[in-house]
Amino acid sequence: MTASKVAGWSVQLEVGVVDGALSHVPSREEQELLEALKLPKVSENADYVYQQAFEYINAGDAWTAQKLGTSLQEVEQSSRVWNLLALANAMLGQTLNAEHYYDRWSRSGDVMDFVRAKYGTAMLYARHHPSGLRDLETSATLLDEAYDALHQLNSGRRNGDDVIFDEVFNRNGYALILFRRGKVEESIRLLRWGIDTLSGTTENIAIHRTVLIYNLAQCFTQLEDFDSALRTYEELIGVDPHMPEYRLEMAKCFARIGDLDAAIFQCNTAVESDETLAAAWAQLGVYEGRKGEHDKAVLAFRRAHSINPESPVHLTNVVYNLILAGEHEKALSEIVSWDIHSLAQPEVERRVSLAAEVFLSKNNVTKALAILTQGLKLFPNSIYLAQNYDIIVSTKP
Repeated sequence: MTASKVAGWSVQLEVGVVDGALSHVPSREEQELLEALKLPKVSENADYVYQQAFEYINAGDAWTAQKLGTSLQEVEQSSRVWNLLALANAMLGQTLNAEHYYDRWSRSGDVMDFVRAKYGTAMLYARHHPSGLRDLETSATLLDEAYDALHQLNSGRRNGDDVIFDEVFNRNGYALILFRRGKVEESIRLLRWGIDTLSGTTENIAIHRTVLIYNLAQCFTQLEDFDSALRTYEELIGVDPHMPEYRLEMAKCFARIGDLDAAIFQCNTAVESDETLAAAWAQLGVYEGRKGEHDKAVLAFRRAHSINPESPVHLTNVVYNLILAGEHEKALSEIVSWDIHSLAQPEVERRVSLAAEVFLSKNNVTKALAILTQGLKLFPNSIYLAQNYDIIVSTKP
């Protein structure tokens, strides 16, 4: 499906033997891993399997890491296995499974296992659980439990860079709680402490201060202190210039203060860094459209759609900008193939209203009313569509 939608391939399924068909031949490393997973060898090769599983975690392949962790679980029930499975399930969005393994992890190791597992569970409740399961109070309690446990360590252990890292990120998590509670100034003070603290560690630990610098910039944006936010993003990009997302956030700040040229520059820099980032092309399209460069906006939104065809919003924005550019014939050719039946209400309202506008530009009132009627059948309580329908009817000759 992805090859067909993104790359435009013609994909057919045929069951049978095909001469010359491509097949996957496991690499030497993959063959070694597959051999190590055979019973009873997996218990003899547990260290190797565990190390390989975290290689997959670090590469972003949580599916393979989860499978390896499940195999390890059959022969070893330990803190490191629960750690692996908690992270893999969290990465896959299987948050209830992740919470189960975080709980096992917190009860099976030393103090630092407890601290790290509680932090992971806290982030599930603050950010990653489905919305109905999130709970800031639970998250805050878990963070404080972990923080208290850290302070039970002797001073020599607490001064180690690894423990400093965990302490700072625990308080970074608490800064999120403060931010959500509207206590942004308190969040800023906590983040500044964390940034200063990490700056005094070795570079492989200190580099992680980018997370806190990013959060600090978000706090300034929330306070509408855009000068401070922009300075913070400059600092952030200076530390890590290879993250296009930072430039997109900086672009939002420039747009908020009306500097569309600067916002567009940041978006262009982001797509130069990673031209496969649909969000960057879409954001560029928004700012080009606001500037009145609708042809450029259309190109940007088409690029976003080619990368992420699953999202309907990009083609909707193509039509919106074609209309603003006066290209009604091109807009008409786009809406002919539109399907609104599987879309959420806000997107249906946008598409139906834009289509009606195109039909009205062609003096085709009948089709404009028909498409609005179609939308109202899907969402009969839509005030927006009903108002548009009434306006057309009241002005119909």
